[in-house]
Amino acid sequence: MKNILKTTIFAFLFISFVSCTNDKEPVAVKNGFKLRDASESAPPNVLLQENESQTFIDLDWDSADYGVPTGNTGTKGLVYNIIVKDRDNPNPDGLVKSEIPRTATDSTLTVKQFNTLLSGLSTFKCTAMNIEITVESVLGNVPGNQLIQVSTPIELTVTAYSTLSKTLAFVKEGSLPATAPKIISSSSQNINDFEGYMYLETGSYKFYQPDACQDFTTPTIYGVGGTSGSLSSVANASSIVVTIAGHYLVKANLSNNTYALTPFTTFGIFGTATRSGLGTGFQVPFEYDAVTKTWFKEIDLIKGRKFKFKSNLWTGTLIVPASPNPAYAPGTASSSVSILGKTITPLSLEENSTAGQGDITVPGTDDATRDKYRIELDVSKPRNYTYKLTLVPN
Repeated sequence: MKNILKTTIFAFLFISFVSCTNDKEPVAVKNGFKLRDASESAPPNVLLQENESQTFIDLDWDSADYGVPTGNTGTKGLVYNIIVKDRDNPNPDGLVKSEIPRTATDSTLTVKQFNTLLSGLSTFKCTAMNIEITVESVLGNVPGNQLIQVSTPIELTVTAYSTLSKTLAFVKEGSLPATAPKIISSSSQNINDFEGYMYLETGSYKFYQPDACQDFTTPTIYGVGGTSGSLSSVANASSIVVTIAGHYLVKANLSNNTYALTPFTTFGIFGTATRSGLGTGFQVPFEYDAVTKTWFKEIDLIKGRKFKFKSNLWTGTLIVPASPNPAYAPGTASSSVSILGKTITPLSLEENSTAGQGDITVPGTDDATRDKYRIELDVSKPRNYTYKLTLVPN
């Protein structure tokens, strides 16, 4: 009887030990998953901007298999990323990722969405590219403690379009277009509003148009056309001659093949922040720093009031009345060239001559008191004009 009891107790303890030994927390492992092209028709080989809202590809993939249940939140949350890779340049730095909803196992990409992924590659080019698409599954949301696996690939050859704004180089004879000053259009689709500010030396110039990816290997070259201010791309077109060195606002329109070089001597500010009641014909002129390529001035500004920037052919003299009147009495200019006002992007400027729009407001309450500021304007980068407003301590 005692032996039977001992045997029963031993069996119970052994079963309990085995049960406890096998009752472990499940461990996630990478078992892989498959990606499929579920499109009703083959994706196009060439992406066109006019078709950007159309479907490029429908992707479908298995749920990533980690051997354990994967929730949608917490440390075991599962995220899928679409990965695009240039097969001819498999540099990890060139990967582009797109996060999609956590629980999705399919995704439809439009032409615009896929073009955005391609144009984000460091090796992007405007000719055919050999592309690999995969889906990456990420288990866990703590960096450095995640389990990542990649699906089987889909391989395609696709020619995408550049989303860069159109560019023209204004090249002096004997110089290279890649290092010449540039003018830029407002978008990748516009060729009628190229603009840029630059300092020009005397000499002969032509406009060089690169390909859509701004490669000047085989540029289209424009010289003077048959009439004043016109452009021509014929091989024997004459050069554009600059006879006076100085600052210029350069514009071009390739829709009607015209251009304009407008000289100016200074940038400055105008508006009620400098002197109440003056119109746009008055301004406070700035100085130019050729090293930093910025225009600058230290000036008293009226708190809470507004100003804009303007370029002019300056002929007047800046007059600073004696104390106690701190107001500036600016001189006038022979001709106005351009007006720059603020955009929705902080410290960013664009051409804006509309009254009441794009005004920059001086910090503080409009109580007729003034603070001194150092104002800096940078127009050296076409269509990327910026300014700084720095309070000068008393």
